[in-house]
Amino acid sequence: MNPGNRQGFCFNKLCVVCFLAVKSSKNFLTQRKRRTQRLYYIRIMNKIEHIGIAVRNLEEAIKTYTELLGTECYKTEAVESEGVKTAFFQVGDSKIELLEASSEASPIAKFIEKKGEGIHHIAFDVTDIQASMKDLASKGFQLLNEQPKNGADNKLVAFIHPKSSNGVLVELCQEKR
Repeated sequence: MNPGNRQGFCFNKLCVVCFLAVKSSKNFLTQRKRRTQRLYYIRIMNKIEHIGIAVRNLEEAIKTYTELLGTECYKTEAVESEGVKTAFFQVGDSKIELLEASSEASPIAKFIEKKGEGIHHIAFDVTDIQASMKDLASKGFQLLNEQPKNGADNKLVAFIHPKSSNGVLVELCQEKR
């Protein structure tokens, strides 16, 4: 027996106990590698970046959420390409994004018309939005964008169709570099 080995095996090639231990550890390492690979795929998203809430009147909603959250809105911004005005609140490590339609053709206007005010999407921070989009598409998720586009708060964004994610519109966000 090898005194430096905590498991008590001598690792002699002819020893049956050691042969089985080595074989077992190889299987363990293979299984561990598979588990690690699965964790990599699960871990595409780093954290909840923000929750998007569709509102009819941004100014009124800012007042409401200032009182509700006990913090001030730190930024308002118009995203012309999406026909939306936004306001952001920092809440711990995440944010609340209020969204008001600035045109009738805006996805937010259509959402409010169909469902009323409320949670519109959940956004996740990703390190590499292109790689995340490619990986999710390869797993069968339906993306609403072929390429990331400019979003609010200095982000590149892309969306996953709600039909692919149990009825939830998922946004991928990457800080612009």
